[in-house]
Amino acid sequence: MVQVDVFGIREEAPAGACSCGGACGSGTEKTMGEMFEDLVLYCKESDLASDVQLHFIDVFEDNLKIYDTAHTMFKNGFALPLVAVNGVVRFYGGISHSKIYDEVRKSC
Repeated sequence: MVQVDVFGIREEAPAGACSCGGACGSGTEKTMGEMFEDLVLYCKESDLASDVQLHFIDVFEDNLKIYDTAHTMFKNGFALPLVAVNGVVRFYGGISHSKIYDEVRKSC
């Protein structure tokens, strides 16, 4: 099972530059929570459904201390949302379904 954690602010839209050149939908007006829900739906409808576990961590409401790398990246100014695959932050500033799909496939 591959764990994908998305760190963000549920009710806010991404504000910074993303790591994928805009392919993640960061230019939309969706909130990070809505982008995460879209990812959940995408994964449920794909062949990843049984291989991936998705979790949203709100950086203001949840405890970040147990997520060392994400906490450090957030404190150093990387744009939210941060996307970690099996505990390693792979993307920031948006949620790219195709990039996450590829990363999960590599980890299976």
